Amino acid sequence: MSPKQEALKVIRDQLGDKSVSFNTTMTEISEEFDTDMLALVESLETEFGVELSEELLVEVETVGELCSVVARAAKESDDE
Repeated sequence: MSPKQEALKVIRDQLGDKSVSFNTTMTEISEEFDTDMLALVESLETEFGVELSEELLVEVETVGELCSVVARAAKESDDE
């Protein structure tokens, strides 16, 4: 499983909804799920051992983009 797919799994598990996809918008998540976005990001950071900057997260509009940010951060962490 790729890091991007693993991040999607973590998000689905956190939200308790397997229908969340890469195309799901962050607005949909904040409106449809009783989930604190900070808690969601923290669970991703913990799972992947990375720190996600607020500057990157502000531009994220979809779950797919969030998963890509997490995958890039994980890869950079592995490269260090």
